[in-house]
Amino acid sequence: MSKISKPAIAALVLPFIAFIGVGLWSPPGLAVAAPKPALAGGLSFSEKQVAGGPSDFMTVRHIKMAGGNRDIGKKLAEIAKNHHAVTLRTTDPTTLRARRDFYRRNYPNHFDRATGVAEAFGLTLETANVDAMELPLNLELSAGCSTVYYPPSYTESGHAMLSRNYDWNTGTFAEWLGQPSKSNSRASTADVYVMEVYPDKGYPCLYLCAYDLLGACLDGINSAGLTVAMLAVYDGPQSNDPARVSQAGLGEVEVPRFLLDTCATVEEAKTALMTTKQYYGFVPSHYIIGDRSGKSFLWEYSTGHNREYVTDANGQPQFITNHPVYKYKSVEDLPKQEPGGGSFYRFRRMQEEVAKVGGKHSLDHIKQTNFCVRASAQAASEGRKPLRTLWHSIYDCQDLTLQVDFYLGEGTSPGASPRSSGYLTFRLENGK
Repeated sequence: MSKISKPAIAALVLPFIAFIGVGLWSPPGLAVAAPKPALAGGLSFSEKQVAGGPSDFMTVRHIKMAGGNRDIGKKLAEIAKNHHAVTLRTTDPTTLRARRDFYRRNYPNHFDRATGVAEAFGLTLETANVDAMELPLNLELSAGCSTVYYPPSYTESGHAMLSRNYDWNTGTFAEWLGQPSKSNSRASTADVYVMEVYPDKGYPCLYLCAYDLLGACLDGINSAGLTVAMLAVYDGPQSNDPARVSQAGLGEVEVPRFLLDTCATVEEAKTALMTTKQYYGFVPSHYIIGDRSGKSFLWEYSTGHNREYVTDANGQPQFITNHPVYKYKSVEDLPKQEPGGGSFYRFRRMQEEVAKVGGKHSLDHIKQTNFCVRASAQAASEGRKPLRTLWHSIYDCQDLTLQVDFYLGEGTSPGASPRSSGYLTFRLENGK
């Protein structure tokens, strides 16, 4: 996600988009029987800490569960309460009713999960006066990300792949806004979950989750081979107008989870995005979506959030960082930018790195392309914690695997590279 100025972040409020087709569109994925492990009944669940710990920047847990969406939501609420002391937030009755109606009509999988959340808190979703449709985590954000989608014809394995750096500030949300932070506050991305979920309705999916344990997905893949990543987008102060509160519709971190839950292909994802209301809760965002066939596209909004832009890759590798790509016809049109982490620089650098390979890209070169634009060299400024690449993830759309390397903290000596987990591998079962 690119580095966003403090005044721009502090000015966040939400623009609405025109909402087309409420209740008229049925998510295509819901009508398809997606493959999933056989269950003996009830919820199958396991949890394991796979990276980090008390002495590291982040703790990473791998959760694997299969069962009904209602049971999945209830279990996630129990984890949120027991691990993170999460409580449900109050909101005005009209907004709360609109949120319930939106999910019921347009995203029933999430509605079912929210029903389970309410039960875990001893409530009934329809009558609760608090919001059971989210489980906010460490959200008390600077950002940058760099992502490349490789069609099958451009990789040695012959598999479509998505490779992304997730760059984020290492402080708390309050620190980023220049506000006092509680002494026991954890960094906004100190708790990351590798979610491996096999629901009764919707596609099984494997994704990375932070900020909202119930609905958030920062990047991921589903059993149909669809992969998606979200990135912050910055186009000057006028582009920042998020709500700071939950609204009816899909917030920016919910969009990727919605697509993985309901879509099998790029074309289905386009239809889903065009017919579903979206808004920015905190940070204006854009998305890269690809499937195993080699198709990919970028989904962006105009500055006023009143026009939608779809940029197809047409079978070529596709790049995205943190500026609105639709505004520039080619890389030659991008403003010149020196090394140092800027969005235009990272976009150019990745294209140059990919162009160096005359044939197909090896996994090592895919890793190197993202490594050369990592945020590890960006120091703290204005009293804020530094920006770091908190993980590098690689999704294989054919094998349905995730390889991911997590940031664990600064080096142990001056000038040393940041500490990381090394690449961990996860795979969806019975995905094919």
